[in-house]
Amino acid sequence: MNRAALVLSLSALLLTAAALAANVADVKKKGVLVLGTDPTFQPFEYKDASGSVVGFEIDIARAVATDLGVKLQISAVGFGALMPQAITSGRVDMAISAITITPERAKVVSFSGPYYRSAQVFIVKGGNPKKFAWPADVKGKTIGVQANTTGQYAANDNLKPKGAVLKVYDDFAAGLADVQAGRIDALLGDAPTVTSLKKRLPGQFEQAGKALVAEDYGMVFARGSDLAAAANRTLARLKASGEYQKLLDRWIVQK
Repeated sequence: MNRAALVLSLSALLLTAAALAANVADVKKKGVLVLGTDPTFQPFEYKDASGSVVGFEIDIARAVATDLGVKLQISAVGFGALMPQAITSGRVDMAISAITITPERAKVVSFSGPYYRSAQVFIVKGGNPKKFAWPADVKGKTIGVQANTTGQYAANDNLKPKGAVLKVYDDFAAGLADVQAGRIDALLGDAPTVTSLKKRLPGQFEQAGKALVAEDYGMVFARGSDLAAAANRTLARLKASGEYQKLLDRWIVQK
């Protein structure tokens, strides 16, 4: 896309987002906060044995809804469609799904303040039979990335120039299956995901090498929506009361 077309496209997207921006008054009027999330990132959000969507970020979103005096309605959306289309189209009021705060994304959506600092790491098969390592030479290695994630962007910037072959997945679970089957050398994912995998599936997966990039997660809203400020108030309350640390201990630290 040429520069002029890109500017026009971005302008149109911003105008559409502004027209559809859900705000606190809208949410309170309908009595529901519609949350978009991709429930495939345990322990952040995933489906439990009963099929309910649970996790660290779900509890944070539920606290936002509680503080607004409304119910939380969860809509499962694949990450590729979640960011930013589900927000800018008005399909959901809020998105939370290990979404990294970036300057590019902030041009079309509004973020809450950061609530978790993570990193993109390399997930390999247990025992690392392919002897994958970073920042060692990755030339010719096939590395999986999930579509429209910061992992994909970081891989394009840091791995592709070094000769890595990138395989893009819409479904993170499909990437894990290819790691397990030996069809790819490694899969980029969030650091806490490795901890969760090692707990749930002992010996099947591990982290290899150093982290590729560090990143901060934020809740996402339509650009200019006052829901972002409401979410920040909830975050401040959770941290001041000690509830935030309890959520970390339950879902992430898992003492």
